[in-house]
This record gives sequence, structure tokens and C-alpha cells, in this order.
Amino acid sequence: MVEDKPLVVSINNYSYNNVNKTTNVDDDFDCVKVEISDLDNNCPNPTTLNLMRCKTQILHPFRKLLCFIGWRPFGADSWQRSSVFFRIINTIYPIFILLLLLFNYTYEIIICQGKLNVRTDTQTTTTTTTVTSPPTAHGLTTSLHKNQSAGTWATLQPGITRPHTTNASLTLMHAHAECAHIFTTYILPDIFHCVAFIIGFIHFRVTEGEPMYSLMEKVFIHADQNVRLSGTHRAIRRLKLFLLIGCIWVIVSVATHALSNAMNDFAHTLIFRETTLHVVTEKPMRYALFTIDIICLLISNCIHMAVAMNYACQCEMILFYCKAIRIRLEENSIHLLEAMKRILDLGTSISQLNSSASRMMSILIIFFLERSILGFILLVVNQIFQVDMWIYRSFYALVWFSILAFCLAQAARVTSKCDKFYRISLSMRVYGYHNATPSELDGFLLFLSKAELRVKLFGITIRPGTIIFISIAFFLVFIVLLQTSIISNANSFL
Repeated sequence: MVEDKPLVVSINNYSYNNVNKTTNVDDDFDCVKVEISDLDNNCPNPTTLNLMRCKTQILHPFRKLLCFIGWRPFGADSWQRSSVFFRIINTIYPIFILLLLLFNYTYEIIICQGKLNVRTDTQTTTTTTTVTSPPTAHGLTTSLHKNQSAGTWATLQPGITRPHTTNASLTLMHAHAECAHIFTTYILPDIFHCVAFIIGFIHFRVTEGEPMYSLMEKVFIHADQNVRLSGTHRAIRRLKLFLLIGCIWVIVSVATHALSNAMNDFAHTLIFRETTLHVVTEKPMRYALFTIDIICLLISNCIHMAVAMNYACQCEMILFYCKAIRIRLEENSIHLLEAMKRILDLGTSISQLNSSASRMMSILIIFFLERSILGFILLVVNQIFQVDMWIYRSFYALVWFSILAFCLAQAARVTSKCDKFYRISLSMRVYGYHNATPSELDGFLLFLSKAELRVKLFGITIRPGTIIFISIAFFLVFIVLLQTSIISNANSFL
């Protein structure tokens, strides 16, 4: 055993996280085992400390999220990752996640998850079913009436009917109405969700989330000294805020679904036995299905969160990198050739963002948009005047619209900030830049026009003006549909 010695490796003014080196020599194979651990917080290099903070406060939680949804193998950072145990776990667990998703896709069609039928689930309907018991000693029977009104289960109340005899032992009652528009409401969005899951599985299993960390390294290392201290701390706080908002979004979405199930008595089948005067419900089965349903929905929404956080965090890092380059250009503190190298590197990062991350995000944008429009219409045309129903409809529309707006806003911000390079180059061409000749400034202007610093979804450049125009167009179309009574509402005020 060789004596432990501290080891710090520094390359290009960047200290790598190597502290202890322990060497074990095996007599048979003459192997050397090297254990590398992180530096402590006493490292004088601020870039190293910021990267350590990013790794512990952002990347580690994000990688745990990827492990939870099966996109990252367990023990990926362990030297035992090639052991038989981890191989079995990393093979079985993704299959288990896929089976849960398939169960969720099927189960939501069976129970009409969310009650998303605009025609039947927004109006008050009452159905009464009578279940009779065997005759008593006085020749009377007792019947149990179940009323379903406004999408909820009413209290079971006894009543007296005329003499009647029945020997049936089991009656199966199914309360909810038959699902409508199954393909457009459930099957098509589930196909989009499944495709996004497969793309994410392949992407993160191959890259193991390294593009995000490499982008962080590149951004923090090349950040200007003036923005390195305050800017990096602000960027880390913003990324932590994104993770916190994502966790809150998942909790609220699951709670909204739980409220929907509670309003419909867990949306499960009730079993009534006529051998006694009591109503017998299979509660263990109901609660088991409810629990499995919540777990499936948690995994499904965590997939949404993973795709959105991966996309949003990369956009935020690109924004920080873009700001660092732009500040140096405005201060005339960088040579044109060096600026073009940095901008070309920035374009490479945007191209990586427009690849697999953009494809996953584009597919889920369709999912979010469909749910947002449907939720907003259900909220407007809702005629079930109950507090719990209004809360559910409001939160349903808010949950999907919030994540849709968040992802589109991040993409639009990157394109908007990158467009400022061209305006800066025009100013440089007019007022000059250091000792650069007019031909060099013309070359820089032509370079920026061909740089393609644009974020794309569906292959379309996302700009703030485009999003605002489409939003206003949707709003005006919706107003016209209300005024022409194509979308009907009982409220005469609308």
C-alpha cells in the first residue's frame, strides 16, 4: 500500500476535483486502483467552487430524477457499475417503468381520467340506480338509491318500496359515463408522451447527461472576470429555482389529479351486495388502484419535468454565455477573432440544444398545448357550480399552461438575446471597433448573419414576437367562438 498523498491537477487555470490518490498494487495482476474525490471548499479557484456547487446542488438532483424515471442507470458514478447486480437492476427497472406507463395509458381510458368530455363533463347530470334487498319479516324491502350529480358521488340513502323479492347476490354498478373522443383526448397524447420517453431514454442512456455539465464547464471557464463572481452565483440560483419550480409543478399536478379522483370516488367500480342492508365496497382494491394510478402519474409528470428542466437549464446556460460575450463586445475588451471563436462555440451549443433536447421538447409542447386548450375550454364552459369542480378545472388549465409558457419563454429568450449580436455588429460598423478595418467589420457582420444563433422547435425559429402573435390570434378566435355560440356557456356575461 502506497502512502496517501494529496493530488491537485491544474490545466489551463482550471483545477480538477482530485484530492486523494490511493494506490493498491495487486500481486497477481499488478493493477493500480485510483480513488478520486472532490476538493473541499477551501479551493482558491472560484470557477472550481462554482462548478462544485452546480454539481452538488443541480446536477446531482437532476441525475437522481433521471434514475427515478429510468433514463440514467443506477450506480453510473460507481466503480461497481459493471457488476451483475447493477446490470440486472438497470435492465429490469426501465422495463418496469415502461409497464407502469402502459398501465397508465390504458387505465386513463377506462376511467375517463380527468373528465375531459366538453359536452357531458361540464353539465349537471343525475342518474339514479336502485338496489333492493331481500324481503324482511314484514314483507317489505329496503332499497338503496345512488345519485350521481355534478360529477360526484352522492350519499347513499335508504328508502322504502313496495313488497318485492330478489335472490341476486351481486350487482355490479359502474357510475361514470362512457368515454368520448378517446383517440384525440387520450390515445394521441399518450403516443406523443411515449415517443418522448423513448427518445429521452436513448439520449440520456448514451450521453448520461454530460452535455449539460460540459456546457456549464465551458460557460463558467470562459465567463468574463467581471461577471464571473456575481453572474455565476445568479445563474446557479436561477437553476436551483427552476428545479424548485419543477418540483412544485409535479406536486400540484399530482394533487390536481388526486382531487379529480376524489370527486369521482376514485373513479373505480363499486360492488353492492344484496344479502344485507349494508353497502359493501371493495375498498382495498379501490385504494390499491388509486395508489398505483398516483404513482404512474407521478412518473409521467416527472418525465415532463425532466425534459423541461433539461431544456430550460441548457437555455439558461446559453443565455449566461451569450451575456458574457456581449458585455465584452460592448466594452471593446475582446478581439474580433476571439469574439468570432466564442460566438462559433455558442452556435455549437445552440445546435446541440436543437437536436435531441429540441425533439423531446417539441413533442411534449404538442402535449402541453392540447391539454392547455382543452383545460381552458372546460373551465369556460363549465356549468357545474361547485367549489371543488371550479378548483379542479382552474388548476388543470393552470398546470399545463404554466409549463407550456415556461418552455416557450426560455426558447424565445435565447433567440432574442442572440439577435443582439447583429445589432451590436451594426453599431461597430458605424462607429468602429478598436483598430479593426472596415473589411474586418464587414466580415464580422457577414459572419453573424450566417451564424444561425436561433433556437428551434418543430424546426421553426422561436421568437417572442411569434409567440405573442400566435397567443393573440388564439385569444381572438376564442372570443369569436364564444360570440357565435359555437362554444356555448350558460353565463350570459361571456
